[in-house]
Amino acid sequence: MSGRSPLLRKVFLRIRPVWEKPLSLLVSLPRHPAYLLSLELQLLLFPFGHWYDTRIFFGTAAGVAHGMSPYSYFDLGAYYHSASLTGLAPGIGYAPPWAIFLAAMYDIAYVPSQNPLVLNLAIKMPIILGNLFLARFVRTTLQARGCPPDWARRAELLVLFNPFLLYTSTFWNMYDTLVVLLFLYSLDYLEKARHGTAGLLLGISIALKHLALPLVPLGWLWIATRPLPRRDRLRNLASYSTAVLGVAGALAFGPFFVFGWPLSGFEAAAGYQAQVTGGFTLYQFLSVDLSSPTPLALLGYLPAIAVAITYGFLYKTPLKDFADLSQVALIITFVFMTTRTWVSEQNLALVFPLVLFPELLRGHGFRFANSLWIIFFIYTVLNTIPFQFAFLLIPDAPLTAANFAGSAILGPLRVAILPGCVVAWMALAWAYVMRNA
Repeated sequence: MSGRSPLLRKVFLRIRPVWEKPLSLLVSLPRHPAYLLSLELQLLLFPFGHWYDTRIFFGTAAGVAHGMSPYSYFDLGAYYHSASLTGLAPGIGYAPPWAIFLAAMYDIAYVPSQNPLVLNLAIKMPIILGNLFLARFVRTTLQARGCPPDWARRAELLVLFNPFLLYTSTFWNMYDTLVVLLFLYSLDYLEKARHGTAGLLLGISIALKHLALPLVPLGWLWIATRPLPRRDRLRNLASYSTAVLGVAGALAFGPFFVFGWPLSGFEAAAGYQAQVTGGFTLYQFLSVDLSSPTPLALLGYLPAIAVAITYGFLYKTPLKDFADLSQVALIITFVFMTTRTWVSEQNLALVFPLVLFPELLRGHGFRFANSLWIIFFIYTVLNTIPFQFAFLLIPDAPLTAANFAGSAILGPLRVAILPGCVVAWMALAWAYVMRNA
């Protein structure tokens, strides 16, 4: 490191604890049979992926590798020789970092092999590793905060083999668990008074997906309530804010200047977040058009308003330790997720395993956390029929899955159960908010 600039050395030292822990886990994997089993299980899922999102990832990977903006439309048939990868696919709806990763995997995995399954496995690798690190983070963090060892071990296994997390990450081909891992690390370093590192990790999390964006003020609230001299608090606030805003901004907007992409595509994708309705929300069962210039369009901005009001209520909440910090994070997450007009199933990884920390550290056990992930899993399996995930192997799989979903057997069952899952989730979330806010 002696030849590097002071700035690079400072950044390196800040992130060193973050990559050292995962590296130590990888080195010690042979001594952890549960982790090896989870790794093998997830590797066996390499041929699968959600047919719509995976097509988007494949199109973005090839298009960006060939110099296009990740917010274009891509002709899959121009890049791939597969009956499963034909027609047009839209670009991603997130900031550019994941698109750049996809393009790198296209060059590294697909170009030499010309095999879509190899590219699919390459896309899954950071997701798989993120799931393993997430389980270890849960256990070590709980134990370090005084959680009984048997509960911490049980929580580790619950994350390691959780059907909902595995379904919506490795099986689905979505990386929300990686986004959540970075956010949880941010909370950990915030509580340890490593404000710059906390901001850095949160900034990376937000640049990958915006899920943790409503939690940025939580760092300000935590730092502002520390019993420190005013000058120290201001210095800590500046360190945290500079890191989170600087990193998120650089990673989200820097690629547009580096690669010369127009910002309009990203602006349209971001604006779409306030217009789309459905998913794991009550809007799935309501006919609401938020794209029209009517007062209803304001519903798309309800999450921001609700989160701001919640912070107003929580401003004087005592924040003494990680249990308090994670509980406020969970409350904000509940408010944000339940007021959004669209929630994809995989986004709920922000709820679980976050819920484990306040519940177990306060001695409440697993009942509430188990209730949530079971509801999430039931909804996810019924809403996204598993057979469609085999589309890379069976091109007609999405059509077959759609026909089965609307069949005389499953159709009425879905109509009855899916709304019930949404209502149960809303009821549990808001009961928790009202009880603890």
